[in-house]
Amino acid sequence: MTDANGVVIRLAGAFTIERNGVPYPRGAVGGKARTVLKLLAAERDALLAADRVAEELWPYGAPKRPVQNVATLVSRLRGALGAGIVTGGRDGYRLGGAPGVRVDLDLAAGLVDEAERCLGAGDPAPAGTAAGRALELLHDGVVLAGEPDTPWVAAARDEAAGLVRRARHVAASAGLHGADFARARRAAEAAILTDPFDEVAYRLLMRAHAAAGEPAKALLVYEELRRRLVAELGTDPAAETRAVHVAVLREEPVTEPSAMGGLGRKAALRDEAGWRVALPEDRGEAAASPEDRRETAAPPEDRRKTGAPPEDRRKTGAPPEDRGETAALPEDRGETGALRREPGRRAALADVSGWRVAPGLGSLVTVARPVLVGRAEEVARISGAWARAVSGRTGVLLVAGEAGIGKSRLAAEAERMAVATGGIVLRARCHEIERALFLQPFVDALRPRLTHLPEEALRDLVGGWAPALRSLEQGQAMERRYAFEAVAAFTRALAAREPVLLVLDDLHAAGPATVELVHYLARRVSEVRLLVLATTLTSEYGVADALRGVSEVLRPGPLTRAAVRELAGGPGLAEEVFLRTQGQPQLVAALLDGSRAGERVPEEVRVIVLARLRGLDEQARRVLRAASVLNGAFDPVVLGKVLDLPPQEVAGHCERALGRGLLVVCGSAYEFANALTRETLYATTPAPTRLVYQRRAAYPAT
Repeated sequence: MTDANGVVIRLAGAFTIERNGVPYPRGAVGGKARTVLKLLAAERDALLAADRVAEELWPYGAPKRPVQNVATLVSRLRGALGAGIVTGGRDGYRLGGAPGVRVDLDLAAGLVDEAERCLGAGDPAPAGTAAGRALELLHDGVVLAGEPDTPWVAAARDEAAGLVRRARHVAASAGLHGADFARARRAAEAAILTDPFDEVAYRLLMRAHAAAGEPAKALLVYEELRRRLVAELGTDPAAETRAVHVAVLREEPVTEPSAMGGLGRKAALRDEAGWRVALPEDRGEAAASPEDRRETAAPPEDRRKTGAPPEDRRKTGAPPEDRGETAALPEDRGETGALRREPGRRAALADVSGWRVAPGLGSLVTVARPVLVGRAEEVARISGAWARAVSGRTGVLLVAGEAGIGKSRLAAEAERMAVATGGIVLRARCHEIERALFLQPFVDALRPRLTHLPEEALRDLVGGWAPALRSLEQGQAMERRYAFEAVAAFTRALAAREPVLLVLDDLHAAGPATVELVHYLARRVSEVRLLVLATTLTSEYGVADALRGVSEVLRPGPLTRAAVRELAGGPGLAEEVFLRTQGQPQLVAALLDGSRAGERVPEEVRVIVLARLRGLDEQARRVLRAASVLNGAFDPVVLGKVLDLPPQEVAGHCERALGRGLLVVCGSAYEFANALTRETLYATTPAPTRLVYQRRAAYPAT
């Protein structure tokens, strides 16, 4: 989740400054400079005048030259943490931006947004994962501990309290959707403990008890809420809460949480700019619930206790159109789930949860989220593996398939999922030519994290294994078990801080030591937040055999007709594309692009097909070219006569092509896996050579 070279400022829990996941010593930034950094991090959306900074630093009387003193403190920060830590000059200062500098509250907000989006899309596992990581970052909303409750500190605490509330609601809803009722109860109870008037949490807790077969407990929860509201606010529970109560009394199925995860009316939407957009009920278009009335009546100083978002100074109280700002819809960029501002346009807002609030309409409209067409099952498997890893169950997921089937695209989706739900990604591609280099893929994956670690920080992480890691990073030879233990120690240390996804693309091209280390991690690094995801060709049986028993294997297949139709945007072109590619994803994409340009066999398709032949020897390629001249299925015996080769030798070449997904078995014969492969081989075989094969096929030797 954190960049290898970026600075992360943690306001929640103990105030710390980290680079590469390792805290700076407290003495690196101290005194007033430390307070300046806290202030800039808390007010990171604003440009702070030097006079304002001076007022916060010296509330009981500033020195003679306060502006110059502030400039000196900023200079110290830049010297200790890097020039990009603070931008601006004496006219105003601002905290440096992402990815170079990030604040934990922003990271947590991104996680909560992703959790809500996943829940709205019906994916409870990643939703719960993201919500859990957000709660870890937020330390139950304890922010800037020890600082006086000044307005800027209170605003940061308000922000954290709102995020904690949203995260707990999502965690409870995800538990309900995933039938993890104990988790749902824990999250809802924690929310109620923080805010005894949180009706959304009460409803979630009632649902959890009812779903777990304990309706009596659900009724007691309702009664507790009712008594509290009557005694302290003189009102009854909201209609939604009463509906859940009635359903429990009648022993009817309790209404499922809404698409937004049962977050309730006061859980406003948040876009990437930090705007909070009130739902219709919050704008007076429906009856206000008790919690709405309580928050409305509460004085400003009490808002922090109820989890309401801060106002004015953080610009979170109104949508942009109310402030004279505008935002463009995702479709204006051809994307979903993010915003950009576009001057002169009053457009609807869309948030990363996949929902939009149109100004003046007060209606929620679903916004499509990016998906991998035809890969719902595969993505669900990856999501489940990552969720198990985040919960502390080390796993190895092997994505095995023929070339072009979409293995790397699934690995990229796993990376997106890991980053979005609070993990860090270590990645490397294995290369055949580097097989002799000892553990080179692991060196490539770990180097970004190792290079910028000071020796003292590395020793703090892995103890006595630090010298071995440095030697491995520098390519020095060492005893295999010693290297394995060093990598395992570093992986454990990283996973103790944040969940880790280690991606090894084309593992079949790696040396034996790399595959053995994957097996070693699966066996020896247990019960840590680590998922190793490796891709491999189905034809390379060695990798799957070596990892048998310690890995889960995912075998993506071709796309269905329906998926190709969705990609094509209609049935006309889709049917031809499917018949010619048989749903091979890489060929489908290339053919769709080329067909729209009017090409029968696009150049990109030829490149893809010919690249898949490189793993075969020259004689095997000659066999396939001769087969492309024949119509339909072909018998290896007949093909052997065409080429003057023994039939058993031709059959062996065909088996290797079969393993690479170039051929399929058709009864007692072979045929090409798709028409495009045959067409490309035919088109790239010189005409005189084709003529020879045709004549030999017409009059085979006897």
